[in-house]
Amino acid sequence: MSLKLFIESKIPYIANILKKIKQKTINRYKAKKQQKQLKFYGKEALEKIDLAFKELNKTYFLVYGTLLGAYRDKDFISHDIDIDIGAFFHEYDSNIEKVLINYGFKKTHEFVVDNGKFAREETYIYKKIHIDIFYFKLERDKLVGYIFSNEPNLSWNATIKKHGGLLVREEITNFYGIEELKFLGGKYCILKNPKAHLEYFYGKNFMIPDASWTPQKVKKLKFLKNKIGKVISYD
Repeated sequence: MSLKLFIESKIPYIANILKKIKQKTINRYKAKKQQKQLKFYGKEALEKIDLAFKELNKTYFLVYGTLLGAYRDKDFISHDIDIDIGAFFHEYDSNIEKVLINYGFKKTHEFVVDNGKFAREETYIYKKIHIDIFYFKLERDKLVGYIFSNEPNLSWNATIKKHGGLLVREEITNFYGIEELKFLGGKYCILKNPKAHLEYFYGKNFMIPDASWTPQKVKKLKFLKNKIGKVISYD
């Protein structure tokens, strides 16, 4: 093979590498920007969420990265980019969106399973901060939640193209009730026995920061067959 043909054969490969490098650079830039926004407006957003759910007379609680930061770091995790809120599936209604809009939030998209009859997750924006609301089912003494994710080794867009939506993973933990935790000068609702919930999701070493953690590492989450999370965008 001539040098010219060899170089031409490598052009698509090199172009793909450059594309990935560019995307990683853009993603890092966006993440840094989101981290700064969370540090600056995160407390304000949490205060508004607390007021909104109290006005609605509905239950909310900090979950996932936000709960981890509140429990372990007494602050938002340094590499976190959003706020994670839990709510009860049986308490969901359209008034939640209406009241949050009144407090300055904008709904950008949601994931639903079986038109929202089986599972739901919503994303709002407040001053460029993303707030994810996860709806959990109460089944006696169990708390059942759903995580929407891409297929291993596929991107989100590729997963949606292949399956018509995202894959659904189920988590089941013991439910001990709701309590309050002092955080950033205020009091916010969390799940009782937060250590058990954090250990389930992040492992026994959850008190040690791990910037490389992803939901894919949680082996206890079960993929649900014949369940697909449809993506509805409002942008």
